[in-house]
Order: sequence, then structure tokens, then C-alpha cells
Amino acid sequence: MKMVKQGTKPGTHHRAACLAALLALSLSGSCSLFKALEPAPPVLQEDFSRLDPKAFPEKIRQLEEISQNDKRISVRTRALFCLALANMHYRNPSPDYAKAEHYLERYIAIDPKRNGLDELVAWKSVLHALDSSLQECAKLEKSYAQLNQQYDRANRNRESLARKVNDLGQMIENQKKEIQSLKETIKELDAVQQEIEKKRKAIKKSSSPPS
Repeated sequence: MKMVKQGTKPGTHHRAACLAALLALSLSGSCSLFKALEPAPPVLQEDFSRLDPKAFPEKIRQLEEISQNDKRISVRTRALFCLALANMHYRNPSPDYAKAEHYLERYIAIDPKRNGLDELVAWKSVLHALDSSLQECAKLEKSYAQLNQQYDRANRNRESLARKVNDLGQMIENQKKEIQSLKETIKELDAVQQEIEKKRKAIKKSSSPPS
């Protein structure tokens, strides 16, 4: 009988807690929070909570371009913050928490004395914990899948072995029957040989001249 596997995939509950924390962080910030006096490209005024999930890859590409090539340092700095938000945002279908942490770290490094630094450092710590936790979840899920494969393979091997044992038992039983049949045949042939020997002796005796 095949064993029934039970239980929840490893990391499921932990992942839910991580995503809940990330949702809270994402909801608390957007590029539109900046109150810069100088004009900025529209992409830096984006509210990611209203952005189509499919638009995130292109939006991130635009932000990366601005963060590297815009002549104004304030705009490049703001783009780094927006990149951190975009990469971790709950509406992003392919979030990259390691990149989010990287961009946030660069943003903090530009002005380590800025207001709200403690909150930014806390964000960075949570992102690091999220990224580490999700990587660990991925490893556990990979291990879980490998164990599942090993289980299925072992179960198939067990069933195959059971069939082989059954077939071998049937072969042994058939050979026992053949051996018994051969013994009976040998016994019958021996009886026939004894009968022939008796008749041969009787014929020999009757054909011998009287003494």
C-alpha cells in the first residue's frame, strides 16, 4: 500500500509573515512623497500603488537610467529611493528584495545625516531579513521537492521489489511442483523397471533346462 504524504510545504507560514511585513512597508511610501522644489521627471512622481503590475520592469529600467545619467544629484538620489520602492513594492510581480536593499543602502549613504534615517535603516534591516528569509524558504522548498522525488522513487522501488519478490515466490512454487512431479515420474519408472526385471527373471527361469 502506498503511503500518504501529509503536512504543509516548508516555509509557507514564514513566507506569509514576510510578505505581510513587506506589504506594510510598501504601503507606507511612494515616490510621490518627495516634496522637492525643483521639477523632476514624471517617473519620479509615480505612485506605485496605482501602477499596472506589468509596467514595473519598464518603470525600473527608466529609474535606473535616471539614477545613472541625470545631471542633477538630487534627482539621481531620489531615483535611488524610487528604485528601492519599486523593487520591493507589493504590486511588483517579480520583486527583488536584494536590489531594493542595495538601492536603499546607496540612498542612505549619500546623506547619512538626513531626517528619518532611523526609519530608513529599519527598512533596510527588514528588507535584508526578508531577502534572507525568502532565500531560505527557496532552499527549503527545493529540499522539500527533492525529498518528495526521493520518496516517490523509493515507493516505486518498493512496489517493484514487492512484485519481483512475488514473481520469485511463484517461480519457486512452480519449481517445487515440477520437482514433485519428477519424483513421482521417477518412482513410476522405478516400479516399471522392477516389474520388467521380475518378468525377465521369470522368463529366464522357465527357459532353463531341468537339472
